Amino acid sequence: MFAVKKIHLQKKLSNTNQISLLFDTNTSVPCLYPLLYSMKSLRFKRSSTQEVDLTALKFWYNFWYVKFSTSFCESFYSSSYNLEMIKNEIDNFIVYLENNRNFNENIITLRNNENVNYDTLSRRVCSFLDFYSFMVDEYLNIYTQPQLTTKEIFEITKKIKKYIKNKKKLVKKFSGATRTVKDNKAPILKSMDYELLMNLYSIIAPNNLSRKNKLNPFKTNDAQLRNFIIIHLMLNYGLRVGELMLLTTKSFKKIIGKDKYTLIITNTDDEYDDRSRKPNIKNDFSYRILELDKRDFNFLEIYKDNIRNNISSEILFTSLKPPYSPLSYSSFHKIVDELGAKLRSIAPEYFDEKNHYSIENLTPHTCRHTWAYMMLSDAFENYSVTNKYTKEEALDLAQEDLRTLGGWSPNSPMPMYYGKRFLVERANFMNLARIRKLNIKF
Repeated sequence: MFAVKKIHLQKKLSNTNQISLLFDTNTSVPCLYPLLYSMKSLRFKRSSTQEVDLTALKFWYNFWYVKFSTSFCESFYSSSYNLEMIKNEIDNFIVYLENNRNFNENIITLRNNENVNYDTLSRRVCSFLDFYSFMVDEYLNIYTQPQLTTKEIFEITKKIKKYIKNKKKLVKKFSGATRTVKDNKAPILKSMDYELLMNLYSIIAPNNLSRKNKLNPFKTNDAQLRNFIIIHLMLNYGLRVGELMLLTTKSFKKIIGKDKYTLIITNTDDEYDDRSRKPNIKNDFSYRILELDKRDFNFLEIYKDNIRNNISSEILFTSLKPPYSPLSYSSFHKIVDELGAKLRSIAPEYFDEKNHYSIENLTPHTCRHTWAYMMLSDAFENYSVTNKYTKEEALDLAQEDLRTLGGWSPNSPMPMYYGKRFLVERANFMNLARIRKLNIKF
């Protein structure tokens, strides 16, 4: 599908009279973004270094094509230069390399792969991260991202560069004697425990007639209710940011003749949606209908009728000031960042990496992972207490419930990952209970 080739030059454009390029073998032309990378950066490096770096990009392009049935160039251009799209697939790319460039979403590596040279894997990932850094420099600016302010661009660039730096430190530790990629990926998937979750709710609770919430960082009652609903939906229904962006005033409904309510997750085509980076359903399995708690339905009705009424757009979550534009990805992340800063100030121990159950930051992923783990735990216990199923069967059923409600595809490893994590924690709990029961005197 893709191949690295050396091109001999009539004019000296690099350190030698040749340059390495990544070609699409189906079209016999160079891949666009690696070509720009070669011309602007790699051509100043040694020929051997060019080849090594482009080999890493070749594996990335092969991975992308196998997973999405299209080239990375096409995906990146069609997404209006969505750099977050790259970041979201880096861990999957590492697993792809770790499994000898075999793509299977069911693969979860829990031990060292004796057939993999982790030093080579580390170098290839670092080479790709250099390319990612180049793409950030080239495509995160006011010309390619006109919806962002200069300050927002600066902050996003800073976060991505920090991510790249930390990821490089991580992968450089890979070797046959160290933990594997998935072991190291675990901290990214940490969720909040009950106490931290209650701390978060104490922050996001809106003002009411009898009490003013001094912890809430948002000043107006309208902003407090809107932002409470956003976080509450992530924590209790596992919604992704893109799915929150797709919700409209018609997304929640009462079932006729029943005291039941639904939340419909689907694509929307609102004529007033002027966001340059428009959200889309992640996959076919992400189209779903979730049953809403009556209280949550009432929250949404209050917000729709009293806060965002008289707005032409049907998009549910909008700015509260004219022209009432739909909230963008960066707007949602800004809300979570502000809440995360407040949460860190009242519960700093949960952000201390010395503590086992700490989290690095509050993010939308943290909220979704918290929902997933709580959902799996409750479903497992509910299936177990019936005595109809073995523990293995109860876990399988709980994972399928999680897959359905979370909008994961049948091949996604995420419910399986949560299942393994849950079993490990449950086994540790049982082992400690056994030790305490023995009560050995010494």
